[in-house]
Amino acid sequence: MEKEYYKSLYGENPADYNGKNASCLLCDKEAENLDEYCEDHQNCVMCNSNNDCECKDEWSEVSSCCEARMETDLKRCYECKDSCSSVWEEANE
Repeated sequence: MEKEYYKSLYGENPADYNGKNASCLLCDKEAENLDEYCEDHQNCVMCNSNNDCECKDEWSEVSSCCEARMETDLKRCYECKDSCSSVWEEANE
């Protein structure tokens, strides 16, 4: 089991590991540990896309309690008037 773990990290021979992760598949930056993409191209938690998506803009204004529109400055739901966080914040915790 331990050999398989090291093999997944470093390949066939751990001595060949150069201390750098592989490059991102979408740019030349270093990929995150055990991932194929860099920090800028991580999968969106809502739509699972690596490219720029509109999920943050769309879901940061939706309350996590009722999924109704929320007042973002006061963090208050328009539907139930309760103090809440956005769906985007909940998904990224």
